[in-house]
Amino acid sequence: MKAPILEILQCPRCAGALSLTEFEVTRGEVRTGTLTCSANKEHGYQITDGIMFFASGFDHEAVKKEIAYENSTYHGSDSLTDAKIIAQFPDTLPDLWPHTCNFGPDFRTLIDKLNVKPGGWVLDVGTGPCWSTRILAERGYRAIALDVNDANFYGLRTADILFEAHNIYFERILESMTNLPFANETLDAITFNASFHHTPDMEKTLVECFRVLKPGGQIAMVNEEFVSLRQRLFKNETVSDTGSHHAIGYADFEDAVERNGFRIQYYVADHVRKKLEEKLSPSIGGLVVKTFELLPISLKQLNSALIFLTKPGTQSAPVPARSAEVVTT
Repeated sequence: MKAPILEILQCPRCAGALSLTEFEVTRGEVRTGTLTCSANKEHGYQITDGIMFFASGFDHEAVKKEIAYENSTYHGSDSLTDAKIIAQFPDTLPDLWPHTCNFGPDFRTLIDKLNVKPGGWVLDVGTGPCWSTRILAERGYRAIALDVNDANFYGLRTADILFEAHNIYFERILESMTNLPFANETLDAITFNASFHHTPDMEKTLVECFRVLKPGGQIAMVNEEFVSLRQRLFKNETVSDTGSHHAIGYADFEDAVERNGFRIQYYVADHVRKKLEEKLSPSIGGLVVKTFELLPISLKQLNSALIFLTKPGTQSAPVPARSAEVVTT
């Protein structure tokens, strides 16, 4: 971690301010240290290999199940631990998992639509091997990777591979999406790439996202497996994994979004748009895309969509930086 993130952090247990004690610093990054809550000294968190270990939301069974699933699955192939392949995710993702060939293009299109200026704080939730956070950092955002797994090659420790390969930097936080360790209205945007449907608690996740987003801030989602009316009528019994993945109906999702005060907007995913343009011609395909986006009920029958949730209001002046005690040993 680097000291500037202290301006937006808070204790996920009691919302107290956090002070930093540095043990090892390399090129401006705190590789080892501690974060201590000013409101409750018993609330302390380790920094190891630059990762902030909060893990306050790990008591949920879905989180335990996901960690156990990942740690028992990502083994058995040299490709899964090949730093050269992993450093080039998402472009090399299809070499390992062909069904993910659209993940990279769709995520890049998603963040093309983000209403965030360079330098804004963007949280990437459920980042896994961190390639999506790397892309956010390359766009000039102050990017933060959040995941429940700190493993190398498929968790937060993969960041060190990306730092070296791409000469970029982003923050890493070990925590559940239901317990975000940020002060109120401090983030400009939050991204979910095939991760929201792993939430241990949809309501609590949306409540937390609304709390930490600035007025006018956005949640941007892609590759989420929400269940449409078509999918309910023509059920596919195939289950992609046995971790925390679970089906969320569009109706339930939209009800929760409305309850929590967000405005919702759907867009056609990049790979769907390209397929329509190839099959129908660019002009006719473009008209079909516009029709889908004007009639979300039809767009939701597709397997993927770009989804934007916007917190009402307009961006105000930046929140003054909270003074943070830094103790160097």
